[in-house]
Amino acid sequence: MSRVSWEKVIKRLSTLALIEIDQARSDSLSRDLERIIEMFNKINELGIPEEVEPLYTTFFGEVNLRDDLESESMGIRELDPVGERLEDRYLKSPRTL
Repeated sequence: MSRVSWEKVIKRLSTLALIEIDQARSDSLSRDLERIIEMFNKINELGIPEEVEPLYTTFFGEVNLRDDLESESMGIRELDPVGERLEDRYLKSPRTL
């Protein structure tokens, strides 16, 4: 995309987000977006075969998460001796200056 297109994208996004972006910040964002696109283009130039599995994914494909285990929760007094210093759910501590 050309610089003019990035400026249009930034203007549209700022309108949608209901924020104002000054020209200096817009120029900075345009440069950042250009660098991001350049990095993705370099990755695409590597020619990595599509059958290569990604090392990690957060959204697509299967995720390797543990099964949730239900258990009873413990109160603060059982977990920590700090519970002894609680008063109305607030921790009493020494006064500091």
